[in-house]
Amino acid sequence: MPALRSYRGTPWRVIAPDPPRYDLWPEPVRLAWRLSGALVPCGPGVRGIGWPENPVVRLAALAPWFTAHQVATHRTAAWVWGAARSIGESIELSMLPGYRRPIGTPAELRIRELRGLPEDAIHLGQFLVTSPRRTILDLLYQPESFDRRDVITCRLLSQRVPGGLQHIADHIAEHRRPHRSRAQQRLRGLLP
Repeated sequence: MPALRSYRGTPWRVIAPDPPRYDLWPEPVRLAWRLSGALVPCGPGVRGIGWPENPVVRLAALAPWFTAHQVATHRTAAWVWGAARSIGESIELSMLPGYRRPIGTPAELRIRELRGLPEDAIHLGQFLVTSPRRTILDLLYQPESFDRRDVITCRLLSQRVPGGLQHIADHIAEHRRPHRSRAQQRLRGLLP
């Protein structure tokens, strides 16, 4: 069967548009749409009722809390990837290398400095999120507690990583980083 062609000879392809930025709408319009049921909750933000809840839409729902040089990380990134039920106690973002933390950060945000390689940040629509591999590593190395929710989250995220948990174990063994023993101990709890 021949491929469909446009009149200029290039193949047709479906390009999914980015979800609208509801945070840029005037507040009365957003409120009216919420009351009519056209906007529904999506984490701490909202999404259009016609948009399926997927990583691009979840990340777009966090738009009111983003600046141009931030990346969703840790539990927030796990929620974006669909591996966690909620974003946690606060929205966790990291600044890209070379950028400073904004002044007057709201209390619901936890902003860190992103360390590592730029390819650990993936564009989903207009915004950035850490890759599933990097999200697992961030959770394993975090100084905060690592509870049952984090275990389940890491196991779900590992399904998106080529090589799964073994790839994560190899990465931790190859790279010297502070608190590596903590990450290895937590990883042993993930392995069957």
